[in-house]
Amino acid sequence: MKKPLYLKAFIGLGVLFFLLLFLQYWLEKPADLSADSSGNEPQVEETSAESLPERLVEDKRVYEKHNGTKLEHIYITIFDQTSVPENDITLYELNESYKQYSNLESGPKLDILFQTGNSEGASGNGFISTGNDQPNATIELRGRSSRLEAQKSYKIRLQDNGGLWYGQSIINLNKHADDRTRVRNMLAFDYFRKIPDLISLRTNFVQLHVKDLTDPTRSGEFENYGLYTHVEQLNEEALAARGLNPDGHLYKAENFEFHRYPDQLKHQDDPDYDKSRFEQVLKINGNENHDELLQMLDDINNLSKPFDEVFDSYFQEDNYLTWLAVNILFGNYDTMSTNYYLYSPLNSEKWYFIPWDFDKALGRDAERKDGLPPWQQGIQRYWGTVIHQRYLRDPDNAAALTAKIEELSSVINEQETGKLIDTYYPIVKKLALQQPDLNYLSIEASEFDPAYEKLEQVTTRYKEQYMASLEVPMPIFLHHERNNGRDVFTWETSHDLQNDRLSYGFQLSTSPGFESFITQIEDQPDFTHSMDGLSEGRYYWRVLVRDENGNEQIPFDYYRDNDGRVYWGVQQIVIPGGSSS
Repeated sequence: MKKPLYLKAFIGLGVLFFLLLFLQYWLEKPADLSADSSGNEPQVEETSAESLPERLVEDKRVYEKHNGTKLEHIYITIFDQTSVPENDITLYELNESYKQYSNLESGPKLDILFQTGNSEGASGNGFISTGNDQPNATIELRGRSSRLEAQKSYKIRLQDNGGLWYGQSIINLNKHADDRTRVRNMLAFDYFRKIPDLISLRTNFVQLHVKDLTDPTRSGEFENYGLYTHVEQLNEEALAARGLNPDGHLYKAENFEFHRYPDQLKHQDDPDYDKSRFEQVLKINGNENHDELLQMLDDINNLSKPFDEVFDSYFQEDNYLTWLAVNILFGNYDTMSTNYYLYSPLNSEKWYFIPWDFDKALGRDAERKDGLPPWQQGIQRYWGTVIHQRYLRDPDNAAALTAKIEELSSVINEQETGKLIDTYYPIVKKLALQQPDLNYLSIEASEFDPAYEKLEQVTTRYKEQYMASLEVPMPIFLHHERNNGRDVFTWETSHDLQNDRLSYGFQLSTSPGFESFITQIEDQPDFTHSMDGLSEGRYYWRVLVRDENGNEQIPFDYYRDNDGRVYWGVQQIVIPGGSSS
């Protein structure tokens, strides 16, 4: 029986409708980050830079022949002054130079011979072109907190006659003395290779051998300096190797919370421009024209401009959310104002976040003797930074971050972490538990395996902390001043992602532990408290923020006593004798 023409047309339209729905689904379907049906490891779908012109897309071929789990052997000879007149200090004095140079970039360097080899000894391997008795590199200290460690970290710069080491002219040898597992940076950067909208860096385990000719008491033979981790220097060479613009703007956050910093961040043509002061906030690693950076900061800090428009003009949301999400999943508590890069390609207004340094992540918080404040355990960590605070005030944006964390959890999880750290274990355990590293290990050798195995569960713990933090009010900053003989205490307003009613409890004590109170107000109606001038002495105060469900938050402030004990959420004030104004 023939179907009527109108019925054929109706069926045809129906088929076309479902085909269009199917096509729309696949066009809008997010990248599947989970393992495929063949059981292969999780890997993102390759995306070309041309198809996503605003996405941060690196050329993954840079990693094709890179094997970070192969132990590399580096041999350096440090010449004495008789061979190299410029070497007028010893290696010991170089190691001690951190006491004089707070900025290690301006510290001393020593001329060295750089060689590679194997466990049996050094060989040129194509890196040496001027013989074995001439310098081809320099060595200097590197690191911020690590410069205080007994075992130092080093930066080696290869000269033209030193060639390149796997296409790199700078070798960063990180001792990671605070990392009892010795693998946190390697684990983080191996993960980044699998994640879209970020770039990774080539990372290697290195055994360093040093012949120190500046010390006549040494044997003149190579000595084992133990295990180091090399993390590729993010510079023009690294950008070009990833198919990114090497002539763009690249800044490393040193003490940067996206404020304008008008006294330090000045235009390069400003007569008061001081590069050293500029780099106390942002270290310049690329183009030194700061017009684009300063314009972006002006707009980010201009509260009269709609934030969504400003954000969309200067940032790519997937890159921003991915950077935030991985730092939360890795528990990287050292990223509020430092330890990341901002990159903007030439002829682009976009700024991209690039991760850097994860030795204070992936379980490091649990090893600290002083612990961490509750605002470090989730979304609140980033509330003190202008861009994060403005972005996360929007409930839709906070939800987008949660969605990104769920998405990345298909790659960053216990199973994948277990696979990765199993490949590192044979190298790391052997070197960590032998001299010289064993002598400086912060745990008993018998505790190494249990500490190492804890790495598998840490991202699960951080995800749970993040989910719990969504219910907690945001931290605040405290401010005290003496005005006309009165002590005036003020604080910021907090914020609650659920828009719960918030109350503020004011407490003042003579003890940082608040065993007793001079004043205690459970529900202060305003964001200030004024009282008659306090008498001479030391006082401690805080404001506890609570929502209507009993969730509590402390301030960002803290006080450290003479014994090094930290009181989180507390501000100390000192009233001198005879003070009245």
